[in-house]
Amino acid sequence: MKTFFRILHFFILIICLLMQIVFFENLKSFSVDFDLIMVVIIAITLFDGVFWGMLFGFIVGMVLDLMVGSMVGISAFVYSMNAIVVGRLIAAGFRYRLLTYSFIVFLITEINILIVSLIRYLFNFDSNILRMGLEMVTKPICNIILMFIIFPVISSGMKGETEFGLKYKDKI
Repeated sequence: MKTFFRILHFFILIICLLMQIVFFENLKSFSVDFDLIMVVIIAITLFDGVFWGMLFGFIVGMVLDLMVGSMVGISAFVYSMNAIVVGRLIAAGFRYRLLTYSFIVFLITEINILIVSLIRYLFNFDSNILRMGLEMVTKPICNIILMFIIFPVISSGMKGETEFGLKYKDKI
């Protein structure tokens, strides 16, 4: 059954990759910067484990870089590192709660922005401090909003639940 969910999570990740390329990349011109793939990688790492998060992050990051990236390999590196950092945070004692998920998404988003900006600066690509500052304010908020949509989809079925509806609908 776990293999089925891992395959399902991979297909969800592929669908999110297509949504990221087709829809969310166009919102960057309005300073609305969602990173749907990062949120799904965090969810897969939390619910399936660090190995699967790293593997899926590397595969999808490389595909993303080959399709729309300016530097091949940076997204594969960053998404794989996301899985490692999330695994370390959970191993350090973070619990599986909503506030913890929000903090992890916020922290990983900020780390991504800093790492990508540093790598772009080191390889003489255009790097803008004002744009990075704006991203550090808006991108975590957008990703936390995405977290409330993605995490229930990824976690459904993992605890024996077979429906998407409200958990306590019969007790009201």
